[in-house]
Amino acid sequence: MSSSVPPFGIKADHPRNCDLVIQGIPGCRLRSRITASRTVTTKGHEDEQVIPPDQSRHLGVLPEIPGMELHVNPEKGTYKIIDPLHGNKRILNRIQRGLEQDERPFRGVKFDGVPPKEGTLDKHRMKTLCRELCQLLEVGHVAIAKGPQPDMEDIDELDGNFLLNPGARVSNSQPMFEEDLEEYNAKVNEVH
Repeated sequence: MSSSVPPFGIKADHPRNCDLVIQGIPGCRLRSRITASRTVTTKGHEDEQVIPPDQSRHLGVLPEIPGMELHVNPEKGTYKIIDPLHGNKRILNRIQRGLEQDERPFRGVKFDGVPPKEGTLDKHRMKTLCRELCQLLEVGHVAIAKGPQPDMEDIDELDGNFLLNPGARVSNSQPMFEEDLEEYNAKVNEVH
């Protein structure tokens, strides 16, 4: 697999503390950075307003919880998912102390972060994943954790084709690649 996209890593940092479901890796869900002090504004709209903080405001006694990371090497077709909480006794103890400061349902429960996971992807899925991560960077749902921010023009030049529905978990009659969708739609319309 040849690549003009160097290895890079992102960390989940959604403005509303939401988990991110990464379609390019089946079953991949990244916990976002969680902070109780987030507020969201609707900048750029005539009726600009402050949207109240999300449900994390109830977590005020907890320290900031770092977002999970996803590192990719497009040339090798590899990825690695890292949870900064996993094995981090210092922050896990701070979270535990915060939970025990008042009556919480998780009181006394010991937990750890998600163990690291790594794998390989074929060239089509890797190309599609890189574009997905680039789009998440553009909208501010993730931040760069390591390496340079990928460029869409370089991603377009990667070997392979973009998958039409990388998150599909059941077989369907859709074409595998986006480039085949127009022909597929034309055939479907002929039938009707």
